[in-house]
Amino acid sequence: MGAATASVSTVTLAEITDVLERVHGWSAGVIEETVRGVLGVAVEYVAPTPEIAALAGSLRARHYRRRANDVSLGDCFVLATASADGTIVTSDRALVRTARDEGIEVVVVPGGGGKRPRTRHDASPS
Repeated sequence: MGAATASVSTVTLAEITDVLERVHGWSAGVIEETVRGVLGVAVEYVAPTPEIAALAGSLRARHYRRRANDVSLGDCFVLATASADGTIVTSDRALVRTARDEGIEVVVVPGGGGKRPRTRHDASPS
């Protein structure tokens, strides 16, 4: 897929589909047409290898703390997929914190409330 400018784990696609259907009530047809149609043009899907899966599990085991850093297993697949030489784009605080702790480059975008997530690495409030 030579035109792809980004990679997305197929685990992330599963999470997107879950939230849009379960939380927002989108139908499977709308998800297929909208999400997969748009992402399919701009991204290359990466299926997790056994190595990526093992790294995702290890990342979660090392970084997850229920109250302090509630990074999800799905987020750890994002990190494991990008770990070699990738950059992640997110507004999720736990994902930002964990990526930075692992030395993975992060582009932080505003979340749903329009504010950049704060992490302990931030020098001052946003």
